[in-house]
Amino acid sequence: MLLVAGLDVGGSSVKAWVQELDGPLLASATVVTATQRPAEHRAEFDPAAWELDCREALSRAVEQAGRGDYLGVTVSSLRQGFVLLDSAGQALGNGVLNSDRRGAPHAHVLQGTHRLTGHWPAPELTFPKLLAVQAEEPGRWAATSRVLFVHDWLLWLMSGTQVTELSYACAGGMADVPARTWAQDLLSANGIGADRLAPLVEAGTQVGELGPGWALPEHLPVVAGCGDTQLAAMASGGLADGVVTVVAGSSTPVQAATRSPVQDPLGRPWISTHAAPDLWAAEGNAGYPGGFSGWWSHVGGGGPTEDPGGVVAVTAAPYWSQETWERKPPWSLVGLTPATSPDQVRRALLESHAFSVAGNVEDLERALGRRAAAVVITGGAGAVEVAPVLAQVLARDVHLADEGGAAAAGTVLVAKAVGAHGHVPGLPGRVLAAGDPGPLAERRGRWSEVTEALRSALSE
Repeated sequence: MLLVAGLDVGGSSVKAWVQELDGPLLASATVVTATQRPAEHRAEFDPAAWELDCREALSRAVEQAGRGDYLGVTVSSLRQGFVLLDSAGQALGNGVLNSDRRGAPHAHVLQGTHRLTGHWPAPELTFPKLLAVQAEEPGRWAATSRVLFVHDWLLWLMSGTQVTELSYACAGGMADVPARTWAQDLLSANGIGADRLAPLVEAGTQVGELGPGWALPEHLPVVAGCGDTQLAAMASGGLADGVVTVVAGSSTPVQAATRSPVQDPLGRPWISTHAAPDLWAAEGNAGYPGGFSGWWSHVGGGGPTEDPGGVVAVTAAPYWSQETWERKPPWSLVGLTPATSPDQVRRALLESHAFSVAGNVEDLERALGRRAAAVVITGGAGAVEVAPVLAQVLARDVHLADEGGAAAAGTVLVAKAVGAHGHVPGLPGRVLAAGDPGPLAERRGRWSEVTEALRSALSE
């Protein structure tokens, strides 16, 4: 039995998995990771603690899977987080997470670079966060020999090889996206020279051999993964041209595969490389509406209902842009009365999620200049809840993918790297039929009006 193992590192946990080649997921194990918040808008992690968590998760998964012949191991992770290393390869202080916003005073360096970097300014991007370290901690920056994204740092721990996978460089606002290289002139002009950056590799590249202490055979091929959203899209048939993939977690990226980098005249979607060397990804994001459904299930409960009873939940933006990200409305529930039930609040939260995703899908279609070939939603329980509402709002079929498909995509990347056969996943077979958008049209219009009114009057 041929097996592949992998790590998927998020902002709050690491998940390890073992998958049979062209077969089922055999094992998975999750270890909760700790986030440190030393100051407002700061989100950090202890690299030593996270390394132990990753080793522990992988050990549990391998033990659960039992015996087999391993082809290799791969990694995916959150996209804008990074670790700074000194010349001896030791971490210089805490790592910085994707949600950290210390880059706000420096984000302007990305203004007007959308055609080059594929990104408009945002404090969470890696580039402005590095400039913040440079300005606030000159001693730490002077000691920095290498900047590695979280994915790259794990590959380094596993193999002793320092590389950066392209989709992470793009997601950090640090790449010449059309050329699939570092945006070296832009970076150098701001004090980030090539000497601190690792060589770029495409997803599915073998970067080295596994060292000791990872619960797997030593000298196993270590293979570069890619951004977590790209991998989720690949796992759901999202490498097909024009397929839009919705990853409905606590945040909800909405991504479309393209054969060339999209040049949107409005400069809205973020553009990155995809999981294949001839593809790019155009991406929007609904923000964090999924997190509110989880919050409400703990606070007030509520079950399925078709009518929010006049309640409007403002938990997401109608589309993804610099303007909607910079000036957000306060998260709100509008229209509550003493007669409002928990079920109605839950429905309002669900509709806010679906309305925002629909707006992102439609905006990607505008940028692409064509209707999406298919819409796929993945993300486990969140996707199951949102999918039927989304099919109704969009008035089109929505493919529903199983959770855990990232392991199948990671397995394909490893198989490709070692010359084995790996079947690229196609569109999921579960389809929710298009619904009648009529009953939701008025509520969507009301949601848009309330969202814009709050954004204009009470923006963050």
